[in-house]
Formats: sequence, C-alpha cells, structure tokens
Amino acid sequence: MTDLDRLAVLEAKDEIRELTAKYCFAVAEGDAAGIIDLFCTDGVFSMRDREWAGQQGLRALYDGAAAGVTPKPYIQNHIIEVNGDDATGRCGVEIRMVNKGQAITVAGHYFDTYRKVDGRWRFARRDFKIFHWVPLSEGWA
Repeated sequence: MTDLDRLAVLEAKDEIRELTAKYCFAVAEGDAAGIIDLFCTDGVFSMRDREWAGQQGLRALYDGAAAGVTPKPYIQNHIIEVNGDDATGRCGVEIRMVNKGQAITVAGHYFDTYRKVDGRWRFARRDFKIFHWVPLSEGWA
C-alpha cells in the first residue's frame, strides 16, 4: 500500500467518524431531514427485527415513530474497515432519552455499511443491536 493509499484510507475513516457524529447531532436535534440525508437513497436502518428502507421508510422512522422521543446518542469505540468506496464499521452507542416523561437508558452497537456517493460517505445500512433499553430508575442489571 502506497503512502497515498494509506492517506486515502485515513481520510475515509475520518469522514466516516464525522458521518456518525453528524448522525448523533441530527438525532439529538430531532432533524429528521438531516438524518435521512446521511443515508444513501436506498439506505436501511434496522432495529429489533424491523427494517426501514429507502427514503420513504427512513422518513417513517425518523419523522414518525421516533418523533416525540428525545434521544441523545453518544458514540464510542469506532472500528472502520475501508475498501475503496465501500466500508464497514462497528461502534458502541449509549443513548439517554425521555419517553412519556420517563428517563430511559439504552446501550448497544451499530453495525454499519458505508458507501461513498458523489464524493461523500453515507450510510448504506445501519443495524442497531440493543444490549439494554430500560428505565433509568430500574437500571440494566
């Protein structure tokens, strides 16, 4: 691998980390259009045996089902593998939210597939594997 190849991989990884940060900020701000713009037009989000696919499906999730919930996600421990204009990644996520007046804690991992489209990295697929989703007062133990 040449120095230019290594530099391209490092730049891709940095752009992908920023993509996940933009996702977190858009989710925290309730910016459904901003979230959807981070996905490929055929992008997919999955969670708990459900999938939301394409722009219309993602809109149903982020403008519909998730509206009214106030999640604040925090990403850590990002691992990314780049292969040209495709990449895969895994990262930990902790989410703090209020749902119907109750504080909720959520933790899990995102398993992501990324694609570079028109010079910009986007989510091709984002699979959310949940470890716990419980009221904060109960804890996860």
